[in-house]
Amino acid sequence: MKLLLMLTAGAIVLCAGKYDKVKITPEIAYIYVYHKGKAVKIHRIQDTKNKLTGEYAKTYRPGQDIQPIKMQKDIQTIGEVELLHFLKEKVNRKKGLLVDLRTKKYYQKESIPGAVNIPFATKNNHEKMEKILKVLGAKRLADGTLDTTNARTVAFYCHGLWCAKSSKFIKEFLKLGYPAEKILYYRGGFQMWKILGFTTVSN
Repeated sequence: MKLLLMLTAGAIVLCAGKYDKVKITPEIAYIYVYHKGKAVKIHRIQDTKNKLTGEYAKTYRPGQDIQPIKMQKDIQTIGEVELLHFLKEKVNRKKGLLVDLRTKKYYQKESIPGAVNIPFATKNNHEKMEKILKVLGAKRLADGTLDTTNARTVAFYCHGLWCAKSSKFIKEFLKLGYPAEKILYYRGGFQMWKILGFTTVSN
């Protein structure tokens, strides 16, 4: 829960110039994101011969199925460029939160800059889930309904295309009354972030 309270602050700047050998888009070479109070430059690995190694280089996970692009008809699925704009337009202005649903161990080792950790297993703890809703700006009313007038937009990600953690967690959020229009699903997750050579941070 402490991580939830450490909301990202500061400016995010879209930049061009350096790091333009391997760009994010034709117009964007890198951006700055504040992660736990420190500016982090997000860019892609400039070595054009770089190859992915380690856990996220695997193409097969036993018992894991590829996740559909549309996990639920009312939930918007986003890619990397949209995620960067979300960091700039929502997280930076404290109107949004990027949530890493992997275990604390994975999050501590490496994560997307600007993300906070809410382990997937948290969905089974009703008390903690209600606290998370409150931190996000939602208010549980006396009649049991959820007032989300001032609630932040939240983007969820997990391991990647083969991981169902985000889909299942989002479905639980919907059951609790969080509006679909304030939920984003980054389907590519950490594996796609790594495949594209984006900057990561340790926590």
